[in-house]
Amino acid sequence: MRSLPMCCGLCRCRSKKKLGSAVVGKAWLSVIALLLLTSVVLRHELLLFLSLALLLAASVSLLWERYCLTAVEYRREFSQKRVFFGEEIVLTVEVVNRKPLPLAWLEVEDEIPQGLVPLDARVSSSAKVGRGVLKNLLSLRWYERVRRHYRIRCEARGYHSFGPTRLRSGDIFGFYNKESSTPGEDRLTVYPRVLPISRFGLPSWNPFGDLKLRQWMFEDPSRPFGVRDFVYGDSPRRIHWKATARTQQLQVKLYEPTASYRLVIFLNLNTYGSFWWFQGSEPGLLELAISAAASVANWAIEQGHQVGLSANSPEHWSGDVIRIPPSRDPEQMARILESLARVLPFATMSFEALLRLDSHDLPYGSTIVVVTAVLGKDTMAELVTLKATGHRLAVVFVGDQLPDIEGKGILIYQVQGARAWRDVDAIPVGIVAETR
Repeated sequence: MRSLPMCCGLCRCRSKKKLGSAVVGKAWLSVIALLLLTSVVLRHELLLFLSLALLLAASVSLLWERYCLTAVEYRREFSQKRVFFGEEIVLTVEVVNRKPLPLAWLEVEDEIPQGLVPLDARVSSSAKVGRGVLKNLLSLRWYERVRRHYRIRCEARGYHSFGPTRLRSGDIFGFYNKESSTPGEDRLTVYPRVLPISRFGLPSWNPFGDLKLRQWMFEDPSRPFGVRDFVYGDSPRRIHWKATARTQQLQVKLYEPTASYRLVIFLNLNTYGSFWWFQGSEPGLLELAISAAASVANWAIEQGHQVGLSANSPEHWSGDVIRIPPSRDPEQMARILESLARVLPFATMSFEALLRLDSHDLPYGSTIVVVTAVLGKDTMAELVTLKATGHRLAVVFVGDQLPDIEGKGILIYQVQGARAWRDVDAIPVGIVAETR
């Protein structure tokens, strides 16, 4: 059996409006034609004048109905397209009428995220989940431009879309109306909240152990500073082919030595434990975990460490899970914040599989910081294995109840306050526990 196409109640309502407008217009034309015919037959001058006036009004209405939305442009602009959680931006909407025909009325319905409602505007609900409708009703003279400004407090982390937009207008008499949709969308990125790690109960000085004792000098491939002659035992990957061609002798690259420490954050987007593939996520725990991961990354970058990020969920419009290799690049924090802002709010692979997959590329002695709201026996077994291979391990557990699981000396920090994660002062100071 072939299924019938379905549409929402809003679509049916708009179809009824269009049909009603057409019926009313045809009815008026029929009445005008009848009056004009009657005035000619009866030779009634006043009725003839009235019929001609109504005919002129109907003609003007038809002209308005045909061209009212022609050369009408709608644009939206943000004062910033990338903002931190809690900041305010200004949304500017602009409507331009680029024709000599004025518009007696124009209704604009702009679809916006429900979590980013303007502070000084009324937003109605939409038929779509998580969406709202920003309405504007205005009139435009010929070649007139109208701008309106709205303040938005960004208290919803994510990669948000604004649009599409519906325009509706018609004649001044109400005989006809016409509507059109503009498919264009604008994107706004809201970064997660970044706080001092002390706000989560982590000590601001060496929260993951004495890093200096574990540092050693090594060459940083991202910092080349010269070449030298090739000697037996050099890796072919270090050969500088341009210098070799210039000197006609094999030359290899030289890299600056560095003592920078590698720290990789593993973020678990699973907040429900078992059956993670269909349960979704708990919003409070998820946002608190993402905020904690961003805060740890910010602290590590300020300390001069090489910082990376792995998560068991992809970004919007991406099919692979998040993998950002460790780096001290000045743009590394921006990359991490961008990924955490766009990450999908659910896990697409098990956290244990992510640990096994991404830990193979980490050099000996790297520090692994796990941020998770679920800490089961399988996860702890993977962490114990990583600790045995020479990595330093620390867990930032997000949740009000720390599970009683044996972890053989792995350091655990607990971050509470998932129900009040929006309020910084409401987050209780975390506790530190070392598993037995």
